[in-house]
Amino acid sequence: MPADFPFDVVAFDLDGTLADTAPDLTAALNHALGVLGRPPVPAEDVRHMVGHGARALLQKGLSATGEMTDELVERGFPIFIDYYLDHIADGTRIFPGLNAALDRLAARGVKLAVCTNKAEHLARRCIDELGWSDRFDALVGGDTLPVRKPDPAPLFEAIARCGGGRAAYVGDSITDTDTGRNANVPTVAVSFGFSDRPVEQLDAAALIDHFDDLIPTLERLGQAPNWLGCPICGSSAFVANHKGGYVQCDGCDSNERARLLWMTLVREGLLTPGKRVLHIAPELSLAERFHAIWGDGYEPVDIDPANYAFAPNIRRIDLVEDAAKLPSDHYDLIIHSHVMEHIPCNITAILYHLHRSLKPSGKQVCCVPIIRDGHYAEDLGPIAPEDAVVRFGQDDHVRTFGGRDIQRTLGMLFALPETYDLTRSFDEATLIANNIPRINWRGWSPNSVLVLEKDDLLLKP
Repeated sequence: MPADFPFDVVAFDLDGTLADTAPDLTAALNHALGVLGRPPVPAEDVRHMVGHGARALLQKGLSATGEMTDELVERGFPIFIDYYLDHIADGTRIFPGLNAALDRLAARGVKLAVCTNKAEHLARRCIDELGWSDRFDALVGGDTLPVRKPDPAPLFEAIARCGGGRAAYVGDSITDTDTGRNANVPTVAVSFGFSDRPVEQLDAAALIDHFDDLIPTLERLGQAPNWLGCPICGSSAFVANHKGGYVQCDGCDSNERARLLWMTLVREGLLTPGKRVLHIAPELSLAERFHAIWGDGYEPVDIDPANYAFAPNIRRIDLVEDAAKLPSDHYDLIIHSHVMEHIPCNITAILYHLHRSLKPSGKQVCCVPIIRDGHYAEDLGPIAPEDAVVRFGQDDHVRTFGGRDIQRTLGMLFALPETYDLTRSFDEATLIANNIPRINWRGWSPNSVLVLEKDDLLLKP
């Protein structure tokens, strides 16, 4: 982190934040509409249509002037893009005070990024035309990744391309403030952009009326040293994990699901001595801490113990062969996270035998990776690693679990809640402070943690 500034990276939205691009977007939209036989859209209306990319802007323009059809969008889109590329900075103007603020941030060692829903090649052309070819350390556009804002992934990617660290985001719309909240990154909203609602309703961490106010505002936001903190080790330093998000604790190596496991065990009152615990594929951030609590009652296991040398007394277990051999009514607690997608056999049998081995008061606390809008899929036959990556997300996975059919899969084995909502168990301030990105709060996700009690098993004689 720069010695005299609280943020390593400051990322900016483009349209309506860095520059008033509305005149050229309006000209391009109305040119395309004119070719399609439609009347123009007033410039002031266009300002509130911007923020979701060129195709969405054209769709809104068509809807505002008559019927919007896919055929008209496909006809009009290349007309829009060709015109816009030729006139991308004719009327676009940089907002007052911005260049001075960027100079001051760069002079203090802050990395600068652009994170926009504008297509990357359009954003790069616009930035170049505005004389900013070498101004920004990273640019992530609306088509750089498979997802776009308000998904936090583009912002995480922009931060990662700047080398990581503590970051802030600057934007002008609900899309931007939602992105910041989803990423647990403090967002400053500008009052002079393209928001389609009063900026006071954007729920930003701060609001500025001029870029002269940006640096003092960021300094004020940065005075809270524990904006984020790890509930496991207390560190406030987070780095990028292999998925790109700034969710990996630099102190204990926990990711968001490991922290959620810990938070859940605390909430359930389970981190107390005297328990017998089976922990499958133990996490580096948790194993020694669990051993300190449960001593000889803590049993870390995995099919390949050599990968878990950090876990005290790690032993080998192959769930395919050994799950049925587990003693009944034996464990107070069984913990596993992102294990079930690896098991090359009938997963119902494995989960049944794990639950069978719980004491009557025992609990299975686990994280099964659930694709939010996906369906259950499985292949136990021979499959090339590259095909496994495409189908299941990793070369050693044999299945995916899907949020769309979770009640017809896991929900037929265990009594599950109808919907997943972390805010029923933790207040929002706690989730933010523990760096649990908002995208995991509601709805099934790869980081959903389940607490399954003995009586939650539905397969009974």
